Amino acid sequence: MSLSAGDDRRILLIAANDTFCHVYQNFTELLSAVDHGEKLGGAIEFFDAAGRRLHPVFSAEWRLEGLHTGNDAADPAAVRQRLQVVVSHLARYVSDHPDVLTRYRISLNQALSQLPALNGPGLSDDFNALPDHLEHDTGNWMHNAMHAAGWA
Repeated sequence: MSLSAGDDRRILLIAANDTFCHVYQNFTELLSAVDHGEKLGGAIEFFDAAGRRLHPVFSAEWRLEGLHTGNDAADPAAVRQRLQVVVSHLARYVSDHPDVLTRYRISLNQALSQLPALNGPGLSDDFNALPDHLEHDTGNWMHNAMHAAGWA
């Protein structure tokens, strides 16, 4: 794998229609999630923490086996804008379906106030503001609401 975002090895998986995203700590974590049944319900794209597009590499059996940095320049502003669309989509979904919050004992107003602004000095800061991907994480309302609201 040829990630080149310095020491930050995180990977953003984002739905092509900007309805869902997850941040993975590294490629191994991403592969582990896919191996444990992460449902891919539509087209996805990958970016590194610098905002560079990562192109998937597949085996002969169409299993993801690598990500390679594209030739285009990093565009962290464009990635941030897409993340803001994901968060806006999540806010609309939660507002229209407040029942997704019931098991977390959080009110709609509290949930909306916890949505990240995604205006850090760098894209890496925006990654920090998003919930970590934790397989079968039942305690993180934002992570699980993204699954309910998005393509997954």
